[in-house]
Amino acid sequence: MTSSQDTARDGGLRSTRSALDGRTAVVTGGSGGIGSAIVTAFAARGATVAVVDTDDRARAVAAEVGGLAVIGDLTDPEVPGRIVEQVTDATGRLDILVNAAGIQVRTAAVDITPEDWDRLLAVNLTAAYRLVQAAVQPLAAHHGSITNIVSLSSDRAVAGIVPYGATKAGLLQLTKGLAVELGPLGVRVNAVAPGYVVTPMTAAVLDRQELRDRVMTRIPLGRLADGGDIADVVSFLSCDAARYVTGAVLPVDGGYSIT
Repeated sequence: MTSSQDTARDGGLRSTRSALDGRTAVVTGGSGGIGSAIVTAFAARGATVAVVDTDDRARAVAAEVGGLAVIGDLTDPEVPGRIVEQVTDATGRLDILVNAAGIQVRTAAVDITPEDWDRLLAVNLTAAYRLVQAAVQPLAAHHGSITNIVSLSSDRAVAGIVPYGATKAGLLQLTKGLAVELGPLGVRVNAVAPGYVVTPMTAAVLDRQELRDRVMTRIPLGRLADGGDIADVVSFLSCDAARYVTGAVLPVDGGYSIT
């Protein structure tokens, strides 16, 4: 890992291909649309990546980048510690944690079932919190970074996904609080708030032409995002170029949030 003195001397300007050389990253939801793009971007920049997900798709994504696959349900309180132990045993370190795992339930807030509410909280918020708890010591040992994937609905009301937005608002506040508490340990904590990204989770919604047209009128850059648009920003936050960035929440939405 580049020392802080070396980084300061070269102004943080490093080759894109080597920006994460020698580092180990854990990406939850690593076989999803955004998660798999982050895995690919990290590997392209030199990182060893552990792909965490609930099924064998993680093995396929990991195989494509020469990484590790960790299969497990993050809602199990025992799994976060096992993930960190497995990764550090295999690689000897942990530098980067990306909490990209997430689920969405589309229904009116008053109609959501207790089971769906509990599952949203467990996957979108509690799992990230427990994984940070498990990972903080190895991350601190290498002045590592955490990036949480939140949402534009973290700080605005969106009908039909209010419970989802509530969990992402909690993750956003957790990001800021952790940045304050973990900063003295040398661990940076940031969040990325994607806009409308074409993924398997959003396909059914974005395939509705009326909604798609309405969304497009509010995106100054004139297109929907793909996973790579999000992954490149997460890569920036995870490398030395962002060494003095913590507690930030970066919208990656083509300008949607300012219209």
